[in-house]
Amino acid sequence: MKPRTAFALIVTALLGFGGAGVARSQPSAPITPAARAAWGLDQAGLQPHPGVRLGVLANGMRLALMPNAAPAGGLSVRLHIDAGAAVEGAREQGFMHLIEHMIFHGSRNIPEGALPMMLARGGLTRWTDFSAYTTYDETVYRLELGRADVGARGTALLLMREIADRLRFTDGNVAGAKLKVREEIEGRDAMQDRLASAQNSFLLPGTSLDRGPVAGGQADVRRADPDGLRRLYGSWYVPGRATLVLVGDFDPALVESEIAARFSDWRAGGAEGAPQPPGAVRAGRGIEARAFIDRAAPTAVTIASVRAIGGAGDSGADRDERFLAGLGSEMLGRRLARLARAPHSPLTGATAAIYDHFSAARVASLDLAANERDWRGALRLGAAELRRAIDGGFTQAELAEQLAGSRRGLAASSAPRTSPALADAIVDAVGRGLVFTQPGNPAAADAYLAQVRLAAVNAAFRAAWASADRLIFVSHDRPVPRAQAAIRETWLASFDAPAGAGPNPRAAVVARPGE
Repeated sequence: MKPRTAFALIVTALLGFGGAGVARSQPSAPITPAARAAWGLDQAGLQPHPGVRLGVLANGMRLALMPNAAPAGGLSVRLHIDAGAAVEGAREQGFMHLIEHMIFHGSRNIPEGALPMMLARGGLTRWTDFSAYTTYDETVYRLELGRADVGARGTALLLMREIADRLRFTDGNVAGAKLKVREEIEGRDAMQDRLASAQNSFLLPGTSLDRGPVAGGQADVRRADPDGLRRLYGSWYVPGRATLVLVGDFDPALVESEIAARFSDWRAGGAEGAPQPPGAVRAGRGIEARAFIDRAAPTAVTIASVRAIGGAGDSGADRDERFLAGLGSEMLGRRLARLARAPHSPLTGATAAIYDHFSAARVASLDLAANERDWRGALRLGAAELRRAIDGGFTQAELAEQLAGSRRGLAASSAPRTSPALADAIVDAVGRGLVFTQPGNPAAADAYLAQVRLAAVNAAFRAAWASADRLIFVSHDRPVPRAQAAIRETWLASFDAPAGAGPNPRAAVVARPGE
């Protein structure tokens, strides 16, 4: 499995800006009206990367094909299924993850145990070159081949076609997958799973993320049966929820015809699952606190503001807004990092971010690692600095420092990239509902960054934190008396205190360590 990462500054850079400062090349190959509709290009108003050939089969399966010769002769393949743990029923937790494992235990045309040898004939160099992961809202299969010739492509497409609707759910196959998943669960960090589940439940109650780990627990795995897995598989592994991505040393027109020949007969096998809304993000919560206590837990504080993702989808204006707000978050993170290095600081580290948490919500967050179990001191300092940033904004010197870092990141993103990195970036955009766009060249990026103004950055940052809701989550390794009241009182005494404008590098407060 692979956790979904936050929508960070570097992702924005890799996907391209929405602003007029970055050149937008027209696609080198025409995109059909059906493909434009399937990929949502008309709604987004953004031009896709001109090097990617976008298509859609008559059955609804989408294609993204990108010629790339780094490495020469290589082939990177991804199959993205737009369904993950969020589609499971109450007694199906962990089932989508089990389905992900089934290809390793045989399918209609690949007997159990034959997969490694079959892939080796296609140029596989390591067993890890074929893998898969399941998150709350997607399942992704990843394949790396050392060759991109017709034989290697045939092997890759055969494998992905087997995954599509030819997995076998016999008692023996399911038992083999269950054994592997149970071993995986035993090897996981149980405390981290409990911590992540508790935080998701606190930040997003009533949504699809208000549940346990994606893999489920041992009891969930024991409960899984072939019929239940088969029903879920038939409902969600359907062409209309599938995107096939190939990046490598090939002719995209030829590869598109090979894909059509292999996948055109794929049809939804049963009652296709209806789109599942993530659930309403609860607003008007005010100041809420939650404590997670575990003997193995780190002492840390999260301050968050959560709101529903707007329905406009991907657009240049939305990317601009997120980029500007992200600059503010990065600058707040820099302030806190400097304070963490001060003598007797209550922090050992801190990060600030504004990101889309799966498809459920847009989150503005401040994550604080406490020094010497001092959660109170960490919360006081984080609250004071957040208030100072919202009220007083940032300085021109801070923005100049941050933009210099952005220029370096954009320069790196415009450099030639390998096929595996490009395939992963396309899949990441697919999973986020974003258009995969071309990074601007250095001159265009410089022109865009030159248009950034401090007032706009401060306004975007404030807008991201505009809600009066403040959700404060504390993890600690020992009980906290009157935990929710103590957290709330500490917050109110710190955030509501008068705050001066601008940064205060001597704001570190030595506080009594946590109890």
